[in-house]
Amino acid sequence: MNDRITLISLFNTEDLNKIDNVIKNVTEPLCKVPYIKNIDNRISIDTLPYHFTLSAWNIEENDFILKRLSNIKFNSFKITVSSIEVMNGRENSYVLYFKIRENRELKKLQERVYNILPVEKYNPNSFEFHITIHVDKDYDKIIKIKKELEQSFIPIELTVSSIGLFEIYPANLVGKHSEQ
Repeated sequence: MNDRITLISLFNTEDLNKIDNVIKNVTEPLCKVPYIKNIDNRISIDTLPYHFTLSAWNIEENDFILKRLSNIKFNSFKITVSSIEVMNGRENSYVLYFKIRENRELKKLQERVYNILPVEKYNPNSFEFHITIHVDKDYDKIIKIKKELEQSFIPIELTVSSIGLFEIYPANLVGKHSEQ
């Protein structure tokens, strides 16, 4: 497929384990891949780690994007996963996600990306960060998983020290930037 490149947060193993600890009791298979035309088996291409997205572009712009992203500098910072929410997704689906508490450092990083490579969907004035847990067309299933997760959920803190540019789907890392 690989018609898009996406800039995402890269969490270290300790932080990925924190996320896994929150979702460990979910009995349903989870899939973070949105419903997209020409994809038959979403689970098989769900190879991106848990993350939040900073922006996305057409794959044809890959070299240009990599060159521009090399100018982005940032210091590591912490984010807080504050709750579990549901929103509408593509193709009449629902997205179960971890809500990220507003954070000035995260907003500054997004503004840097947006100022050099603007994509209106990821405009810092209107975009809300989230970490997708599961995408499904079955609303009742989404609510069931949400309730399971909320039974033991407590906010968690994660550190952002790297961002990665991935071809998707399936995921292929094409560039990585770490804190300055």
